[in-house]
Formats: sequence, C-alpha cells, structure tokens
Amino acid sequence: MIEVCFVTKAWRAGAAWVTQMTVQAIAEQGASVAMISPLAEPSTREPRHPNLVRILVGRELTEGGTGLTRALASLRRVVGTWWAVCRMRARTRTFIFSIPDPLIFTLPLLVLLRLSGARVIFLVHDAVPHAFRFGGALRGVELGAHKLSYRLANLLIVMTKALRDELIHKLGFSSAKVVVVPHGAFKIEPVAPCPGSGRFFLFGTFRRNKSVLEAIKAVILVRRSDPGVSLVLAGEPHPHELDYWQECQDAMLADPAAFDVRIGFLPDEQLPAYIADVDAFLLAYRDFNSQSGVGVLAGLAGRSVIGTRAGGLSELFDDGLSGVQIEGPSSAESIARAIRAFRGQPIDHWRHLASNATLKLEGVLSWNAIAMRYLVFIRRG
Repeated sequence: MIEVCFVTKAWRAGAAWVTQMTVQAIAEQGASVAMISPLAEPSTREPRHPNLVRILVGRELTEGGTGLTRALASLRRVVGTWWAVCRMRARTRTFIFSIPDPLIFTLPLLVLLRLSGARVIFLVHDAVPHAFRFGGALRGVELGAHKLSYRLANLLIVMTKALRDELIHKLGFSSAKVVVVPHGAFKIEPVAPCPGSGRFFLFGTFRRNKSVLEAIKAVILVRRSDPGVSLVLAGEPHPHELDYWQECQDAMLADPAAFDVRIGFLPDEQLPAYIADVDAFLLAYRDFNSQSGVGVLAGLAGRSVIGTRAGGLSELFDDGLSGVQIEGPSSAESIARAIRAFRGQPIDHWRHLASNATLKLEGVLSWNAIAMRYLVFIRRG
C-alpha cells in the first residue's frame, strides 16, 4: 500500500513548488508516496524518487487558445484527476489535496472519498479566496463551498499560526482539526549579494491585499528626496481585480521612470537575474493570514524584506528574516517611511543581515523536519 497520495492542479510557481518539494522530502524519509498533478515547470522541479508513484494529468492553458480550447484543456485535467484518484483509492487510504480543481468538481470527489472510507487532508493556503469570483448572493455560495471542502476533510494543514487562528476563531473549526506545518525552504540558483542599486522588488500576483497601489505611491514619495530609488514589478494582475491593476498603472504615470514593469509569469530561470538586481523585496501585505512564499524566497535568496507583519511575514521576521517592518496600516506614507529607513543604512549592513537570515531560515524551514511532521499526521489515522 502507498502511505499517501498528493493531489493538485498546480505545476508552476510557489504553490506548486511547496507540493513538489513536500512530496520529494516525504519520499526521501522512506515513505511510499504518490502524486497526481501536471508535470512540473521547469522539469527540474519534478520530484523523483524510487518511493514515488507519479501520475501525470494535463495542464490547463494559461496562454493562447480560444475560450473553448482552454475549457476543454481544464476539463481534460479534471477528468484525468478524477480517474487517477479513483484508481489510486485501491492503493492508499490517505489523500492530501493542495490547490485542487474548482470546487464544483472537487466537492463531489471529496464526498466520494469519504464515503469509501478514505482519509482526506487539506493543505489550506488561504481560509477564503484573496479575491472572490462572484459578488452578491453568489459570494455567500462561494464562501460556503470553501467551508464545506474544509468540513469534508479529516484534517486541515496550514502554514502559519495566523491562518490556524482564522480557521478556528472566524470559521468555527475545532482546534484539534487544524495543525501548523511551516512553509519549506525554496531552492533557487545562488544570487550575488544585494548590489546597492536602490531598486526594490514587488513580485507575484498583483492584488489589493498586497497594497500594490500604496507601494507605487510610496516610491513616488521617496523619489522626491531620493531619486535613486525605483521599483521593479514582476507578475500578473489577479484576474478578478483587473480594475485595481488599472488604478496601479494610472498611478505609475505620475513618475514613469520610477518603475520597471514585467507582466506575465516569471519563469524559474529568470528569477535569479531579477533578484540579483534589487536590494530588497517590498511586501506591504494586509488582510493576509497565509504564508508568503515570496517572503520565503526573499530570505533564502539573501534579500531583506520591507514588509508588514501580516500573516506568515510576522513568523518569518520572528524566525530571522532581515529587513524593515512597516509600522501601522499599509499606506503610501508608512511604506515610504520604511523605504527611507532601509536606505538610511549602508548596503553592507543589509548584506550582512540578509546573509545571516538565509542561514537561519534554512534551518527553521528544513524539508526533513517538515516531512517528518507530515508523516506524523499521515500515520496517525
């Protein structure tokens, strides 16, 4: 029998990396593990081990194609996942879902698994969506579907204490049902120490709760007295908040020279070059209880963070992440103060702190320890 089967639709970026590296670490601990997902991109992130049974399903189309071809690609993945999970049920009792298919397809699968006597574990990245797909009465239905998916699970794994508290105190789940396993350390190519360029990095999905607009306005404020400061924005606007991204674009028109914008998914092989050119990451998050994969990436890449203590950032700072904490709510003024504080220190100061932070985080976010913690919960049932 296989001890556990991981199921996810993700194949690239942080959410996929977490699952891929967790699977690899569990296999290296001697456990038998299966993984149902699309092939990793880049393929070097694909988990490989004699203890791993790998089942590939199709990817969704993120670029090109018509609406029909994109829908058919997604449907092919859903059907493939259903078929693979049902076949795997004969070989394992425990399934861990992380970033699953849309809930309209996943909820019936969870019901079927529970009725069959399977044990379902949910890796919860966010208690509720960062941006809801629907508004009005349908938003309540959407939220209810998320709550139902959690209730169908035997156990919920989260990556931060803040997210555990949200699930317990705001959504009403038992404390015995929600456990914390930290976000593991990302592997990236070595990056040179911060160059003293005055450039800062805002990376990932552009959403309201990342205070992208406020960060843009803050950089414009700082440049009035420190014109050497600039901001690199690399990522994709959230598809449900395109109006917000338009506001951000409009704000950048006040000082176009301050911004270097790269829209689209940033492949693994390009990340080191972007990071090598910046002094720190800018993470002015709010209303955010999940772990910041970007914050983890920054710390492991030898970069400080100018950020709030929202969600997992607070725990990363406590674990040794270097940087300047944004005091008070994320506003243009509070972010600008934090940028000025960073710039007020010699760059060698930040190089030293960031280097020490990398060593600390590598220890705290050890994949071996994370794998052992997963195995405790997997073998409990």
